[in-house]
Amino acid sequence: MVGACGTRKKASTTTNKRMNQEDLAESRQMSFNRWLDLPSGIFEQIFFKLDLIEMLFFIPLVCKSWGYIILKAIFDKEDTNCLDLSALEDEHFYSYFFYVGDQDSKAMKLMSLLVRLMHAFASDGPNDVNNCAIRTTPITKLLFPPGLFLNDRHLIYLAERCPKLKFLYLPCAQHITGKGMSRAMRCWRGIETMCYAPLVNIPPHLHLPRIVEEIGKNCKNLGYINLGWLDLNWQTAEVLVQNLKSIRKLSLERGCISKYGLQIFLSRCKKNISIMFISCSFRYSQGINYPSTIRVMGIPEGRRIRWWTDLYPHRSEELHTSKGLVSLFWERQE
Repeated sequence: MVGACGTRKKASTTTNKRMNQEDLAESRQMSFNRWLDLPSGIFEQIFFKLDLIEMLFFIPLVCKSWGYIILKAIFDKEDTNCLDLSALEDEHFYSYFFYVGDQDSKAMKLMSLLVRLMHAFASDGPNDVNNCAIRTTPITKLLFPPGLFLNDRHLIYLAERCPKLKFLYLPCAQHITGKGMSRAMRCWRGIETMCYAPLVNIPPHLHLPRIVEEIGKNCKNLGYINLGWLDLNWQTAEVLVQNLKSIRKLSLERGCISKYGLQIFLSRCKKNISIMFISCSFRYSQGINYPSTIRVMGIPEGRRIRWWTDLYPHRSEELHTSKGLVSLFWERQE
């Protein structure tokens, strides 16, 4: 009897403890929601009278809901689960994040901001009531400004907390390595659209095969990719064809295109794909004036792919073999 009573008492205590924890979590969520139910304009009027750098870093530490209100007003103005860090190009933030300090200092400043953003946008309540190590956000779009010092640690931190990402605009990837991209892409398997740049100078080129391989291996839903400052030679052409098999649209922006590299890419490509050359230079093509934007489209013809281009408007009705299209690009010189 005593043992049975003790067991019931212990079970009752455990149940009450669980109920108290659930009540506490619900109370916290209600408190969080009450702040969010208030007109955000009132808070913005108050907070934006403060020093903007101090507001950016200290308000989110005071209260999660306050941090959400103020950071959302700056980085998600359209209320679309889009985290737009191009707001850092604003004159109030630019010198702090882009000019002041060395690389380590810039990296620490950016990480401090990202921690506050992820905390404010986290899907749970104001506190980590479930004691989870990583709390995810509903963010589906990430946009970065060019020139921002972004490294592997930043990218992986965001990737782990934004698993629903569909759109990535990353024009500041010069410090991202193949290893960092590999870990990020494992979290972003559902990504559909990506802009990645610059692929220029020696370090990014050493990582290019690994980066493209990880994108192709993990991102099976990727339909469009924009690659900036890419040197399209025979090696990079092979890497793109072998790994980016899901894409239907490819943009090469401000890249350097070699004749052999383009021929390799077109001849190995066995699907209908739309390619855009934006402000690219074509190697050994001195004296040829190219339009700022050139479109190329692969069109199935039986088991083969024929190629259409708007390079010469008076020949826009023609379809070409891969070799014929490449010759068309360089024909004025020849």
